[in-house]
Amino acid sequence: MTAKALLSLAAALCAAAAAAGPYVPTYDAGTAWYLGELGVTNLLNAGITGKGVRVGVIDFGMGDIVTGTHTNVHCAARAGFRRKAMHGPAVEGIIASDVFGIAPECELYVYDDGDGTIDDMIAGFAWCATNGCRVVNYSGGVHRFSRGVLELPEEAAAAKLDELRAAVRAAMDAGVIVVAAGGNAPNETLTCPQDVEGVINVGGITRSRQSAGLNDNWSKDFCAFGHKVPLFFSRSGATGTESGSSFAAPMATGIIALLLQQEPSLTRDEVYGILEDTSLKLAEGRSKIYGLGLLQAARVPAKYRRQAAFDAARASFVQTTSAELLNKGLGWNAERGFYEVKMHPGQMRTLKYRIAPENATDRNLYWYCGNMPTFSPIGLDQVLAIPAKTKPGEFLVYDARNSAREIVCRLRVDVVPKGEESEADD
Repeated sequence: MTAKALLSLAAALCAAAAAAGPYVPTYDAGTAWYLGELGVTNLLNAGITGKGVRVGVIDFGMGDIVTGTHTNVHCAARAGFRRKAMHGPAVEGIIASDVFGIAPECELYVYDDGDGTIDDMIAGFAWCATNGCRVVNYSGGVHRFSRGVLELPEEAAAAKLDELRAAVRAAMDAGVIVVAAGGNAPNETLTCPQDVEGVINVGGITRSRQSAGLNDNWSKDFCAFGHKVPLFFSRSGATGTESGSSFAAPMATGIIALLLQQEPSLTRDEVYGILEDTSLKLAEGRSKIYGLGLLQAARVPAKYRRQAAFDAARASFVQTTSAELLNKGLGWNAERGFYEVKMHPGQMRTLKYRIAPENATDRNLYWYCGNMPTFSPIGLDQVLAIPAKTKPGEFLVYDARNSAREIVCRLRVDVVPKGEESEADD
């Protein structure tokens, strides 16, 4: 299904849904406190409930959720496997239940990915696109050390991850808006599909607007709540609270469904622009913790940025393709494709670099670190700091990415005793 056909189908579905009876709000504002703090209750009370919008969820443990004598979450369609777990019911409940749901009248299409292999995820994205889903939620992430990838040789693992990225891009090319949960990897590692340009990455914060410690990094587009979130634990209707960016992402997905009900023809870029303009700003500019701000459910503005404006901006943007580090004492590992440096605990270095092409629009390097939580992130000031308590013998490989989340440079840091560090700049 092409993007144009998908938009036409969405408009027809929303028009048909509008002819049905009005929605009577049944949410529990006291329990589902995030509904008020995200501005959702105002829209629900006005009859904006996601009605007629097809929402896809790729997760595990999926299916209708039954509470008492009624079905609290009803799936319009389900495919894949069936596995007992709290994760899927929690995610779909935040999107579409009458107790916790942000878009309780959306049409929920759920793909149960079973054990969560990459092949299952690929099938899930294709199924959601084929069934006309306008927005798809994936509260997970895959990286080189994930189950089903770790066992593969290096080249095969890279090829399998690329296959997943291609499936995500194919869904977006068909008009699907993809929402992913930030995190699902140690420290600041970027996982798939977070690393695909165009995917909307959502991180979780606490109710007091603090970091929830859930993989704060530069890929975060927006934030919602990911700490002590009230949710369903099972398809049998058991409830409780849980923390994780997995539960912030469906808040974004539900809010997007509310926008699409109001204006079914919205593109991904137009939705993104509205989310950016209406979000609650919690920091200056883009933040590793908050992204561009805390999401807020809102009416579609009369004058929102149209697709033509995004296309024009994209046409004039020159993307960074590579970066060269210029500090003294750096070695180059041609076989592995990264720079190498030795630093002692407590040492700091300001990284110097040259990017290509020279006329690149965004001249920042956005650094992501891997599996050593004791290492400090590298900020936009490019300061690499080794905590004093770090033990010699530890190492970390940092990835520098451009604004499209493509790796443009890599750096391996080996921690050594003082006196054995690499030559430093004057």
